[in-house]
Amino acid sequence: MVGKGTLASIAAAFLTLLAVGAATAAQPQREPSLFEDFTIEGVCGFPVLFQATANKEYFTEFEDGRVQVNGKFKVVLTNTLTGTSLALNASGPALLAPVERYRGRSLVLLFSFDTGGPGMVLTTGRVDILRAEDGSIVSMETHGSTVDVCAALA
Repeated sequence: MVGKGTLASIAAAFLTLLAVGAATAAQPQREPSLFEDFTIEGVCGFPVLFQATANKEYFTEFEDGRVQVNGKFKVVLTNTLTGTSLALNASGPALLAPVERYRGRSLVLLFSFDTGGPGMVLTTGRVDILRAEDGSIVSMETHGSTVDVCAALA
């Protein structure tokens, strides 16, 4: 026969395991940002080679679907027709939730189906982006300065 003290110990151990399991399940998942060089088309009037030159950026995904982006991220963008290049710091940070919120310096790509697109904009300050279910940008509100990257690379 098992005594009350033993049952209490087993129950306490079981509750501890449940609590540890719940805490583990709720831990955010952190992943490094992996970028390989690629060419962007349909944003500027020419193809743009995108090269990450410093990438210490990571994504932290929370159980509720929010994604926090932090870390150092620098790129070189090159007009493949003329060879004109720009080195940019696009380290953010950003919070990707129902409304995407970027702070600091961020690079925003706008395609023809996006409101305000096509284009490529370097932003400094806060930017709020709302996307439709298909991923297209339906509104972009900037609180800070912007640079037309396509014009700078032309």
